[in-house]
Amino acid sequence: MTFEEYLVRWAQLHGTKRPSGIVLAWLRISFALSTPLTRFNPNLITACGPLLMLAAIYFAGSANRNYFLASIIVLTVGLVDSFDGIVALRTSKTSSWGAFLDGIVDRLVDVGIGIILIALGAPIEFAVPAFAIALIHEYMRAKASGVGFREVGMITPAEKPTRVAIGVMFLFACGLLPEQTARLATIASQVWLILGALSFAVLMRAFRKNLKG
Repeated sequence: MTFEEYLVRWAQLHGTKRPSGIVLAWLRISFALSTPLTRFNPNLITACGPLLMLAAIYFAGSANRNYFLASIIVLTVGLVDSFDGIVALRTSKTSSWGAFLDGIVDRLVDVGIGIILIALGAPIEFAVPAFAIALIHEYMRAKASGVGFREVGMITPAEKPTRVAIGVMFLFACGLLPEQTARLATIASQVWLILGALSFAVLMRAFRKNLKG
C-alpha cells in the first residue's frame, strides 16, 4: 500500500476529507516509521498507548522530574497511536473491535495530557475545559455517525496530532525553562482551549448544515 492509497482509506474511515497541514505531516511521518511494526497485531500496538502515557505522567510529575523524557514519551504515544491504524490498513487487519479500542485509547491520551498540565500548574478552569472539549469533539462525531451522517466531515485545528503536539512542545519548553513550568502549563492549556473552541464552532456549523431537518 502506497502512502497516497493509505490517505484515501484514512479519509474514508474517518469520514473526512484528505488531510493537510500538520495532520498530513503527522501521517506521513507515522506511515514511514510504522513499516517495521507491520509484523505485529495492530491491537497490541494500540494497547501500548495508555502504558506509555502513564510513563509520561510519572516522569513529568515525579519528584525527579524529567521533562525532556516525558516530551519524548508523549511524542512516542502520538506516533504509536497512529501506527496501529496504519498497520491495520497495511496488513488488512482492520476490525470493529480495533476501531473501538483505538477510540478509547485516544480519549485516554487526551485525559493524560490534561493530567500533566494540571500536575504542572495549569489552572483547572483552563485545563479541564481544554481536554473536555476534545472529548466533546469526538462525541459529536460519534453521535453524528449514530444518527446517519455518512458524508465528508471536517478536519479542525484541534485534531489529535495538534493536541499531542501541544503536549510535546509544552513539556520540551518545561525542560528548557523549568522555573516557568506553571506559566507554560497555563499557556498550553489556554492554546488548547482556544483551538478547541474554534474547532467546536467549525464542527457545529458543519453538522448543522448536514443534519438539519
